[in-house]
Amino acid sequence: MRDSAELAAEADNTLPRRDLPLGAPVPLHACTFAGSPAAAGSGGPTAEPPHSADLMARRTSADLQDLDPREFDRLRRLVGATGGRGDSTIAAMSDEEIARSLGVAVTEGGRTRLLAGAVLLFGRPDALRRHVPNHEAAIQVIGPETGDPGTEMNDFFHWPLLRLAEELLARFRARNPEREIRYELVRTGVPAYSEQAFRELLANALVHRDYEVAGAVHVQWTSEGIEISSPGGFAGSGSPGDPLASRTAAPGLLSPPPVPRSPLLADAFRRAGITDRSGRGIRRAYAAQLRSGLAAPDLRRSTADGVVAVLPTQPADLTFALFALGRAAAGNPLELPDLIVLSTALRDRALRTAEVATLFGCDKDRARQHLSGMLARGLMEIGGDRGTRVWLPSAQVRRALREATAQLRARPAQPAPRPGPGPADREPQAPDPEPRASPG
Repeated sequence: MRDSAELAAEADNTLPRRDLPLGAPVPLHACTFAGSPAAAGSGGPTAEPPHSADLMARRTSADLQDLDPREFDRLRRLVGATGGRGDSTIAAMSDEEIARSLGVAVTEGGRTRLLAGAVLLFGRPDALRRHVPNHEAAIQVIGPETGDPGTEMNDFFHWPLLRLAEELLARFRARNPEREIRYELVRTGVPAYSEQAFRELLANALVHRDYEVAGAVHVQWTSEGIEISSPGGFAGSGSPGDPLASRTAAPGLLSPPPVPRSPLLADAFRRAGITDRSGRGIRRAYAAQLRSGLAAPDLRRSTADGVVAVLPTQPADLTFALFALGRAAAGNPLELPDLIVLSTALRDRALRTAEVATLFGCDKDRARQHLSGMLARGLMEIGGDRGTRVWLPSAQVRRALREATAQLRARPAQPAPRPGPGPADREPQAPDPEPRASPG
């Protein structure tokens, strides 16, 4: 097992520094806050805001030298690589302008004050230990025989969030094989686990964990799948009466967007392009898994003390994945409610309206309204006898699935080529003064 001290001491070959629109980056030992034009024109001192329940919005005694300019460059690079998902205006900002734009730096008494969110997003490891002591993440492969972490991968990190998200996503990609399917001229890879689902659940764990509670975010490969756990229960709407917190089969599709535990961190991840701006990450994780013919994420082990999301190990239903690909290629993609209803009905049984209402976390009238829409679009049909109405996949859907099966048999799905993993994201930072021993 290697901890963040050993990992941080290795060279970073993935983040070349370059001149930016506002000038060349400063040396690694400096920070662009001090004496910058933005700081000079930021105005007078601001009033002390009321105490915030968001730990990331609280003042710290961090010095400006506690922030690493490379992490600001990382954010710029992430925004540039998202294909328009991120906030493109960040690329033209100085480091100080980025921090102020994200709301993690304020001016008081003529000097810059850093909030805890600034340290968590851009801080050096030693600063993270001082100012956000509960921040920690681990990635592990759990041995099926003992249930303990094995020697293959058992690493702990105290890195800033953006670097941490990149590292964990890179390791996920290296362990996630794909099979390629094709609908006419459209090709796509069907992975063992959806990358979008993993990214959304990982971002949820890092952003929405309770940083006032001791414990680490864990990413674990087990015999059951990939388990992502984080300290603290569901934030905001995660109450015992919430559809998701009560562990129904799907997230509350008709409920309002959840309230993030830290709006500052949630906004930073959205502007970096890591997550979507709608605040519906778990919904997108469900849709991504189901659209690829995979099992939906399982959150049934979540409690008031921690959120546990599992991407189950289950062979992909390539027939359904090809059917969904064909719908998308024809301009009629399946939305999350469609995916939930069809995958459940095809896997288990005909569905009653009340069962669909439970899946959606809504009342029967709303469920019936959506089912009627699926009926009009040729996705579902009505069956049953003796006055009992049930909903079944339509003859059109069943025919399309038979055609997809025949196509797969005629041209077996091939492993999709994946680029080899690039150099690991290792940066020459200060050694971690307290190596973390492997648990157990």
